[in-house]
Amino acid sequence: MVYYIRMKKQYYFLFIGLFLSVMTPAQDLKTTLGKAFTSQDSSDYYFKVAKRLVKTQADEGQYYFCKNARCTDYNQLDSAVVYGNRALKLLQPGNDIPSLLTVHNNLSKVYRKQGQYDKAVDYCLKGIRIAEREKRENWIAFFNAMLSLTYHDFESYPKGVYYGKKALKFWVSQKEKSPDMICNALNAIAINFDDWNKPDSALYYHKQVFKYYKGKDTLYVGDTYNNIGNTLLKQKKFKEAKRWITSALKINDKNFELNQGATDVNYYYERATNYTNLATIASELGNVNEAEKLFDKAYWFAQKSANAEKLRDLYWQRALFHKNQKQWNKAVQDQENYIKLRDSVFEVQRAQTFSELEAKYQNEKKEKQLLQSKAEIREREIEIKNKNMQFLILGLISFALLCIVYLVYRQQKLKIKQQEQEFELKSAIAKIETQNKLQEQRLAISRDLHDNIGSQLTFIISSVDNIKYAFDIQNDKLGAKLGNISSFAKDTIVELRDTIWAMNKSQISFEDLQTRIHNFVDKAKEVKNEIQFNFFVDSDLKDRNFSSIEGMNIYRTIQEAIHNSIKYAEAKNIDIKVKKIGDHIAIEISDNGKGFDVTKIEYGNGLLNMQKRIAEIHGQIHIQSTFSGTQINITL
Repeated sequence: MVYYIRMKKQYYFLFIGLFLSVMTPAQDLKTTLGKAFTSQDSSDYYFKVAKRLVKTQADEGQYYFCKNARCTDYNQLDSAVVYGNRALKLLQPGNDIPSLLTVHNNLSKVYRKQGQYDKAVDYCLKGIRIAEREKRENWIAFFNAMLSLTYHDFESYPKGVYYGKKALKFWVSQKEKSPDMICNALNAIAINFDDWNKPDSALYYHKQVFKYYKGKDTLYVGDTYNNIGNTLLKQKKFKEAKRWITSALKINDKNFELNQGATDVNYYYERATNYTNLATIASELGNVNEAEKLFDKAYWFAQKSANAEKLRDLYWQRALFHKNQKQWNKAVQDQENYIKLRDSVFEVQRAQTFSELEAKYQNEKKEKQLLQSKAEIREREIEIKNKNMQFLILGLISFALLCIVYLVYRQQKLKIKQQEQEFELKSAIAKIETQNKLQEQRLAISRDLHDNIGSQLTFIISSVDNIKYAFDIQNDKLGAKLGNISSFAKDTIVELRDTIWAMNKSQISFEDLQTRIHNFVDKAKEVKNEIQFNFFVDSDLKDRNFSSIEGMNIYRTIQEAIHNSIKYAEAKNIDIKVKKIGDHIAIEISDNGKGFDVTKIEYGNGLLNMQKRIAEIHGQIHIQSTFSGTQINITL
């Protein structure tokens, strides 16, 4: 399989410039190592100068780091391994993580070129462990791409696709996308699909590269042209394949010119790939002479590249060519070389080592994830415990605050209640004092009425009676007039006594009213002894109390009703009934007299006073009268 992963020199320059600027305090050492790495002819000289400038372990680590990078880039594979292992020992104790990861990448690349894929995978996985520990996601993606290539060379294509897609997923998700890294991953995926005999998928991923490189930028993707041609070659589209591979060779030649004739490992690798594919196409098209010349070139470049996978491809394709030409000795020799390389790569022990390495990595990863999961669970439990404790403390504080608020509220409420009680007590005392004063005033007024007006009315009655009996009055009209004056004075005294009675009481019960009305009825019987009086009070209402004003108004109204029945109705029976109906008190005064027409009669002072008195105490009065009697209903 023909492939090429671009690792341009500028990436090494970037690594060197970045890592040395961070980790090497001595400016002279940094400058000298930079010259040693980039120089074409004087590299050994500058490395000797740099060796004399090494002062510390960190300086020595950077020295071997640069030696490893230089030997890797210029295909000095054995030296790259030696310097890489020295660099790892010196860099391990320090914090130069980028240099450490770069050395792991270089060693993985060297072992892949040598066909020692188990070691290549081992260094990739070690690099991933470091990158995971340091959370360097870009390096994890870079090593995944390297694993994709390594598994391709080991002909484990499903795994190659898997790791290539992991790398691609990371690079395309970045906000600032790197076309080189994306295209590396695309090519890694595509070459695995190609040798997995899935040409459509291979071509799809190869052609995705041109989304990122167009126009002059296609000078950076000569390997993509070659790989597309390789896939077409396997589909036996030889002419179309030749156009793509020829373009790849021209791009490589152009880059050689731009680099001013500088050669490195990529130079030999690219041409070994191009010439092997072109030789195969010439062989398939029957151009024997051209094929022989191209195979010779391919063999020379493949040997210079020192790449086991590239030499294996060449031996296989050239063995097929010699077989077709019936050059059996050459065919057998190439086939033996191919088998020898393949056996060294695919021996059983190495395949088992592959499985063990990845299983170990996966187990370590699972254990790490398990430990991380347990740590997260523990942290979560601690967090929950802390939150529960916080909630408990907050709850206790809230409860304490609520208790304080409740106690303050209760104290305030008790204070307000106490103030209300004090106010009510003061109001009650003030009311009692007012009532006492009013009672005293009532008593004073009643005494004045009794002592003054009462005595004056009694004097008038006595004077009238003395005049009436002392003088022999023959004039009937005058005698009647004096008699009326005496009767009026007596009635006035009775009313005065009733008024004094009411004034002397703060409350009047129905029992008091009943007694008073009985006295009034008894006196009425003296005038009209033929009238039968009936007075009934519901037993539940006997203790019902009224204010003196209410009691006096009720008494006067009943008195006026009885008076009207006696004076006008010519009744034989007068009934007074007091009952409790629901929440109301009903008073009924009825007689069996001659009655009157309520629609025609003109209301006098008596009827009007009755209505007025009941209205004052918020009651209602209703009068019904027919020729068979009168009924007055009072509702309180």
